[in-house]
Amino acid sequence: MSTTATSIQGRLLCASACAYTVTEGETVLDPEAAIPYYAGVGFTQPPAAFQGGLDEINACLVGTTGDGVIVAFRGTLSLDGPFTLPKLLDWMNDLNAKPVAGDGLPGEVHQGFLDSMESLWAGVRDEVAKQLAQAQAGTPLFITGHSKGGGMAALASMRFQMQKGLSSKVVTFAAPKPGSSAFADAYNAVMDHTRYEFAEDVVPHLPPSASFLSVLAPLSFFNRRITGLAQYDYESVGSLRYITRSGQIVPDPQNALLGERRQRLVSLILAGNLQQIGDDHRSACGYGYMTNLVPSGVCPPALQPPK
Repeated sequence: MSTTATSIQGRLLCASACAYTVTEGETVLDPEAAIPYYAGVGFTQPPAAFQGGLDEINACLVGTTGDGVIVAFRGTLSLDGPFTLPKLLDWMNDLNAKPVAGDGLPGEVHQGFLDSMESLWAGVRDEVAKQLAQAQAGTPLFITGHSKGGGMAALASMRFQMQKGLSSKVVTFAAPKPGSSAFADAYNAVMDHTRYEFAEDVVPHLPPSASFLSVLAPLSFFNRRITGLAQYDYESVGSLRYITRSGQIVPDPQNALLGERRQRLVSLILAGNLQQIGDDHRSACGYGYMTNLVPSGVCPPALQPPK
């Protein structure tokens, strides 16, 4: 039987994984569908679930645990299994990277992530207020998400801070860059945010910076596709904890390892090892994030990926 994760980052990763199990048409989470991650979070009562956007491609959980009230945004729908319209719409949303102004947000932010967050905001805002009111005074608010959910988490946490004066602790996994350098500077000045990135996961490098585009440009596959690509001024937010392939968690708040990581990523692309890049992004049992942040007790052997 699965148990609660032994670290706060592990519990929040499990919450992020739970958010993927909100399915079309559901407004509450079925704990059975979320095995083993539901137990890994340690909810004290069933969380509320929200969906929004075209074909309800966006989802979020709000639940209370011994740590506090947790908001977990769902990432992009996986391309595993049948290719469906919601999956297509979700990936198109991620590619909608035009920088736009957001209500209650500084600078400019990723339009697709903003639209996704907006589709859930009213319900999530009201549920957070409700659960905090029911909890003891001083109960903290945690906001989390994997992949696109991490980008949405940054936007939501900043809006809570600016519109509601409500501080939160943000922990994200495999998150893309949510906004411009002006947004990142304003965000980092007031937010407590730790982001985890694993090995050669490509998503934290997106949307690509001009310097990363210059690394990709000599590769013919990319050179044909990045011509004319707008080099938007996007930056990562928060303080980085980089997880090496050997399992070391290395603090790297200034991105000192960025050049080495990009070269390894390019090497995998040249070798045609796109499966490894994709696997490095996964949040499920048996893959890099879950293995290193939730090392035991949550994931049973049956959920380990095939060799």
